[in-house]
Amino acid sequence: MDQDTIAASVMSSVCSRLVLHPLDTLRTLQQTSTNSSYILPFRSYWRGLGASLALTTPAFTLYMVSYRQCKKELTPYFGSDGMLNYVVSGAMAELVSSFGWTPMEVIKGRMQISGGQAVNKSTIDMCRYIYKNEGYKGFFRGYWMGIAVFLPHSVVWWVTYEEIKAAFKRVEKKEELSTWQYALSSAVSTTTAMIASNFLDVVKTRQQLAVSDEIASLRPDDQKSVIKVAKNLIKEAGFFQAMFKGLSVRLMHGLPSGVFCLVLFEKLNNGFSKKTAGAILGNEEEAALEFQDV
Repeated sequence: MDQDTIAASVMSSVCSRLVLHPLDTLRTLQQTSTNSSYILPFRSYWRGLGASLALTTPAFTLYMVSYRQCKKELTPYFGSDGMLNYVVSGAMAELVSSFGWTPMEVIKGRMQISGGQAVNKSTIDMCRYIYKNEGYKGFFRGYWMGIAVFLPHSVVWWVTYEEIKAAFKRVEKKEELSTWQYALSSAVSTTTAMIASNFLDVVKTRQQLAVSDEIASLRPDDQKSVIKVAKNLIKEAGFFQAMFKGLSVRLMHGLPSGVFCLVLFEKLNNGFSKKTAGAILGNEEEAALEFQDV
């Protein structure tokens, strides 16, 4: 397993979540229509941060390691810069990492929209509550809808990101890009993928949280099916607005998060790789000197 990728993934994902969690809370509130006012007590913006930090790191690490490893394994067949490699690797990364993303989204989302007595629930309390009332399945509510959302999202994101990076490399004639080039690649790919997947993302969020007291009191029939969730969303907002509901806040959160996370990841990973290569080279030189002494 790529230890450099894991280290870079952990550091970038934690830093991103710490800085941008309040915007994620606003996104969830806007998508679910559970709160008409987004001026909240300061602590309320940070609900669900514990679950986010606890599960984002393993999920994001699984995602990045799976993508890189799959891309490496497929390189002999599709080439390192082949679009089919990007598509398959992105899809595989999403399938594997969703076992971490889905419970995180469920727990975090339930805490973000919580009201009444649920406001004071800790992350552990919320986990116990979900398990007691819904069992293990409760943590994976919306898993398949999450796959339906993020498979195309992931594919669009990686194809766009890798193609822009490849274009920069052809122009610059070098492998390692500058910070602004990584940032621009990430910004364009994030915006493209989020616009393409926004409607499905709202449906996924509403389905995941449909059994919560807050959603049940607003839209009790959201629990029936994904189709019902989608119909209620279109009925509530209209077709065009439903396509872009919460997109502005989602971009406000996703753009800086995506750019910050990927730039930090690329820079850290390149730094770790150079350090590892230097250590290997140092060992080889030392061995050569020892051989000469013999």
